[in-house]
Amino acid sequence: MMAWIVAVLLAHVSVAWSGMQDMDDESLDGVTAQASLFAVDYIPPGGGNPNSNIGFYRIALDAEMQMNANIRSLQLGCGGVKGSGCDIDISNVRLTGATASSATDSGPLTDAILTRPFFEFAIRNPTVAATREMVGIRFGAEQAFGKMTMGENPNPSDNSDDFGINSFSGDMNAVINQASMTNICARVLFCIMTTATLDPYDYAALHGGNPLIFNRSQNQTCGSTDYPTATNCMFMDGLVAHAALFGLTLDSRLTENLKYVHDLAITDTAGTGPVRGLYLSLQKEALYWQKVDGITNPFATVAAQQGWWMSIPQVTIQNLVINDYIEVSGTGALFGQPAVIQNVDLGQLPADNCYGSLQFC
Repeated sequence: MMAWIVAVLLAHVSVAWSGMQDMDDESLDGVTAQASLFAVDYIPPGGGNPNSNIGFYRIALDAEMQMNANIRSLQLGCGGVKGSGCDIDISNVRLTGATASSATDSGPLTDAILTRPFFEFAIRNPTVAATREMVGIRFGAEQAFGKMTMGENPNPSDNSDDFGINSFSGDMNAVINQASMTNICARVLFCIMTTATLDPYDYAALHGGNPLIFNRSQNQTCGSTDYPTATNCMFMDGLVAHAALFGLTLDSRLTENLKYVHDLAITDTAGTGPVRGLYLSLQKEALYWQKVDGITNPFATVAAQQGWWMSIPQVTIQNLVINDYIEVSGTGALFGQPAVIQNVDLGQLPADNCYGSLQFC
């Protein structure tokens, strides 16, 4: 597919060249041009390359790509050597601009923006033609700005009707914007109802730069308290919630099946700028891909695992309103006992990316 696109582009270039004509100074003055559409980059084996005898060839388009799309079912890496299930399995995916919301008709006229999109090949023995082997390919962008929403949440106060992310293999630095919890029971001798506000939260900042990892090959179940390598859940500790009652500060722990997550903003934390290095890759073995902005350390610190892998260096899980009933021990909170938030409806709604009354199109 990619080779076909390149062939078409080259054909257009050839046609344009054969039809060149002389232009006078006045005509040239009104022309704006760019020297090169493609940029090619190569990193050989050795040096700071942590991969064994693997070189990387990257071809980037010096252009901006705008995209608005609805994907009914995104399934990659299903079955095969890993057995049942998929590396990535997401229903009702919407790619929109960052300003899209659940408001009626807010999505169709917005676009996700990919700046300098690229594709890259990982080649073992790159200098020996007889043993040269492609061990991975990835597609990405130097900058990405937009939103990915998924699934459906008909009732934001009931998690039984949620669906969306069934499995996900990849890494992401997850940031949670300030969120509200409306139905907290602080129990001492009896239940006293109160509300709480969850502080902004940055997983990588709290865990020394380590992103959340979702890895199908680890075959761990959602709810594990280990480093999060399950394919279908996220585990975040160290969230801070401030309860209105008695001014309590709660050390909170969030364990959520990913099907309750419907709104991922692919932006900086302010929501106004892009993120760098978003990619989707396929590799036959664990690979450390190049970073797009790595000068002193040009390679990612997380290896993409065998199969399909998605890396989102910055994603904001936004618009959280947790209406589910959550009971905490009032005395436990005073002594630092975590308030456990597990598989609650996060109150998120996907963007409306269809005109009229259609839920998905």
